[in-house]
Amino acid sequence: MKLRYYIVRRLLLVIPTLIGLTLIVFTLIHVGGNSRLISEYVNPHSTVPLAVQEATLTQKFHLNDPLIIQYFYWLSAFVQGNWGYTNTPVYDGTVTGAISLLFPNTLVLAVIATALTALIGIPLGVWSSVRKDSLFDQSTRVVSFLGYSVPLYWLALILIIAFAGVLPASGDVDVTLVGGLAWYSNGISSPTHILLIDSLLYGRLDIFENALLHLILPVLTLTYGFMASVLRVMRSSMQDTLNQDFIRTARAKGLPEGVVINVHARRNALIPVFTLLGYTIASLLGGVVLVETVFNYLGIGYWTTQAFLIGDVGGIMGAIVVFGLTFIVANLVTDILYGYLDPRIRY
Repeated sequence: MKLRYYIVRRLLLVIPTLIGLTLIVFTLIHVGGNSRLISEYVNPHSTVPLAVQEATLTQKFHLNDPLIIQYFYWLSAFVQGNWGYTNTPVYDGTVTGAISLLFPNTLVLAVIATALTALIGIPLGVWSSVRKDSLFDQSTRVVSFLGYSVPLYWLALILIIAFAGVLPASGDVDVTLVGGLAWYSNGISSPTHILLIDSLLYGRLDIFENALLHLILPVLTLTYGFMASVLRVMRSSMQDTLNQDFIRTARAKGLPEGVVINVHARRNALIPVFTLLGYTIASLLGGVVLVETVFNYLGIGYWTTQAFLIGDVGGIMGAIVVFGLTFIVANLVTDILYGYLDPRIRY
């Protein structure tokens, strides 16, 4: 099967997965009865009386009809981007508005941490495997074991204590630098909502450097926690690959050891690592809930925590959708990379 047909097949399989995600969200909303759904879609800032809004929503979502009918009316609103309202200290407005403003900050953490996880974890895993049972191998195994075992929130607190007074441990920028700026308000910058980019667009290198400093501890926390898993899997996969017959054949032909390791062995060993990286991206969103809360970093994770603390239905459901969609996309990308790295998987 050609790669493009494999990709099309994987894309088609996403459709039932998305339907399953909407069914889960719809079911969770209805666990508390119709009042839970109504509370998600009631606009707290509307001048329309609450009783009138509730009656309108009951009619709009056909809440007096069977659940299957309610689902299709709710799904229609969901597809159109009507995900209800959220009322938290972090953001007060529509759920989609909160996601569009806060998700870019979280995406910055996830992308940087994922890149560092791959750039550090994969080479360390290769070198550890090649130097099996050496001092370097033993050291990396200890480091990976600690990273695999330590809870992220505990690691974040340790880093805060260790670097107190050296690196910023709260927020995403010093408020003294952004006070009074027209393009920065309530912790959100414009137009991209990514402070690193927006500060460069407005020529504020001082803000860019300060925002970069605020990212160091959260990124280190996420990177170390997930790099440990990548390192362990890469080492184990590389060990198995180096014992394969085609590696012995390559060495018997007299190929340089660097070519054997970097060209023949590493690519085959990367297959399970790419699977782990795909799930790591999705897992990072779960990690940022804790990390963003510890560092008071304004993103989806911090917003999710606030929504859970006050029982904000709109925020909780919105976070579930974001996490679910991220997991689906990460799984899709992983499957496509699988097909590219190993043609046997396409069949």
